[in-house]
Amino acid sequence: MRAFGDIEEGCYIDVGAQHPLIDSVSRAFYEKGWRGIHVEPVPAYAQALRQDRPDETVVQAVLGNRNGRIIFYEILDTGLSTSVQSIAQQHAAHGFRVVETEVEQTTLASVFDNAGNHQIHWLKIDVEGDELSVLRSWLRHPARPWVVVVESTLPLCQSLTHQTWESYLRVRGYSFVYFDGLNRFYLHKDHLDFKPRFSHGPCVFDDFALSGLATASFCTHVLSTQEMHLQSTANNQ
Repeated sequence: MRAFGDIEEGCYIDVGAQHPLIDSVSRAFYEKGWRGIHVEPVPAYAQALRQDRPDETVVQAVLGNRNGRIIFYEILDTGLSTSVQSIAQQHAAHGFRVVETEVEQTTLASVFDNAGNHQIHWLKIDVEGDELSVLRSWLRHPARPWVVVVESTLPLCQSLTHQTWESYLRVRGYSFVYFDGLNRFYLHKDHLDFKPRFSHGPCVFDDFALSGLATASFCTHVLSTQEMHLQSTANNQ
């Protein structure tokens, strides 16, 4: 938002969009007047996106090199669903409920086509271990979003993965500008004037507030001892 704060009606593509409110990367932009495309293979989340964002495009599919149907592993009630069997097996071993289904597969190139003539300001890719397949499916499409954000660690850990797919961005004119501990941010060479806006993480000068709708623990308000005492007193009264 620091980078794009002065753009009122931008366009985004959110690959692995999940829920329209909870943990949504696009929500703040949507409320500012931006519109875009959501790629989400899990039926419940795709339907929630359609209901909450009727004026946006929802592509209910995974992204890969070709069109067709593939096996997909839905990790129930989480944002961890994946098309990578080995990752799904690891989640199952840790007690997550895994449902194997068939879903449609299309290409990132075709998603770019859906954007028409709109300038794409940011592309986010969060596909739980299958980032390489998504970037390969860019194919020869000429689209160049200003900023590309890619989840860059293996699911639920800090092991970096960008070495396997970063070259697919560099060859298209992107350079790395920021890492937030989970995601890597890449800026296209035509917009290098934006680079200073990625020099540091969110801070007090960004004038932001947490929505309270995220599942991350840093969004959870922890009551102080004094607040708990006051709350207890009020309840007793």
